[in-house]
Amino acid sequence: MNGLQTIIYSGLWYILCAFSMLFVAGTEAILYRAITEKRKKAPLLTAAVNAILAFALFLILMDCAMSKITSSPERFTQFEVFLFDLPWLFYAGVEVLIGILLLIGSRENILYSNSSPTSETIRQAVDLLPEGIVISSRDGTVRLCNLKMNDLSKALTGDLLSDAGRLWSVVVETGKEQGGKYLVRLPSKEVWLFEKGSFTADEQTYTQITSVDVTERYRIIDELEEKNDHLLDIRRRMKAVSDLSGDMFVAQEEADARAALHNQLGQVLLMGRHYILHPDVTDPEVVYAATKQMNQFLLGESEEPYQGEEDAVTSAIAMANSIGVRVEIKDTAHPDSGYSKGTVASLEERIKVILAQAITECAANTVKHAEGDTVTVAIDQEKTIRITNNGKPPKGEIAVSGGLLSLRRRILEAGGTMELESAPAFLLTLHF
Repeated sequence: MNGLQTIIYSGLWYILCAFSMLFVAGTEAILYRAITEKRKKAPLLTAAVNAILAFALFLILMDCAMSKITSSPERFTQFEVFLFDLPWLFYAGVEVLIGILLLIGSRENILYSNSSPTSETIRQAVDLLPEGIVISSRDGTVRLCNLKMNDLSKALTGDLLSDAGRLWSVVVETGKEQGGKYLVRLPSKEVWLFEKGSFTADEQTYTQITSVDVTERYRIIDELEEKNDHLLDIRRRMKAVSDLSGDMFVAQEEADARAALHNQLGQVLLMGRHYILHPDVTDPEVVYAATKQMNQFLLGESEEPYQGEEDAVTSAIAMANSIGVRVEIKDTAHPDSGYSKGTVASLEERIKVILAQAITECAANTVKHAEGDTVTVAIDQEKTIRITNNGKPPKGEIAVSGGLLSLRRRILEAGGTMELESAPAFLLTLHF
């Protein structure tokens, strides 16, 4: 087989030498990157062995050429001469091995570059952040700044960021302090939260300013504050209404008490007047009991004035009789049946109380205004009550005041209605 010396200065020789020089440059470059990037031991060792192997092959090729040029084989050792006599295919195989290792090293370099951050990839990543960030020296000189912080600086100061200290001064002046941080509203209505800090690297202290977009959160906070103010306003109004309703309730209770007292006192006076005018048809015991209890009530010796019988309607009828007024209660479904307690008993208790008050009021007004002596009460199955009287008809429209006003108020509270007619005769209609 032809040795290496036999192909010197041939085309094959030059091909071997060209690839050898190329492999020396490639392996050295890969070894340099492995050292500077502080790779793991295995890739570093592989790159070093390949570089040594490529350099050794290049030296062997150069020495073989030198031996041919000088024609002085005695200048070389027996081992070197042995290397010169090895088949050229052996060296071609070594170059193939070096090339394969070079390709493997190049692939690892590419993968490492893609997976490991560099200053450029770091800068690109920082520029893509939606938040703003700037790192500066203590004197304000900018060392690193992303695109978002540049945009914020232009919006706040009108210029691109060149002095971090100036930017922070504007933030402090225009922002709202929030626990060491500052909320700044931009002309575009966006709200950003700025924060300032510091860190040490390579025995140098740097200042870091960051900003976060809190527009949406700030909008929600504004809405909550507005709703809270609205709730406080409602609370104040409710308290005012509560206080007013309390006063109105007390005033209403006082008005009802005065009206009740007025009615009761008027009835007692009418009862006394009737007893004086008609002592033969008036029960003196009833007059005495009513007058005595009313006096005790007025003097504060009793909690309430005279109430009469236990049943409200019966008591009202008795009170009307005591002032000379006869009460006729009719069932419209059976007009000829006359008065029956069953007709009244079928009414609800709340309607009985209102009916009693209506009978009392109408009996008193019959004596005072109509100069009559009969009150007629008609009750139908639809809970409609009509009250009329005899005597003189009203001279005009009847004013709803005093006892009638108290009666209307009680009917409305019970969910009913009251209608009052004065022509052609007095008619009081209650609907429930």
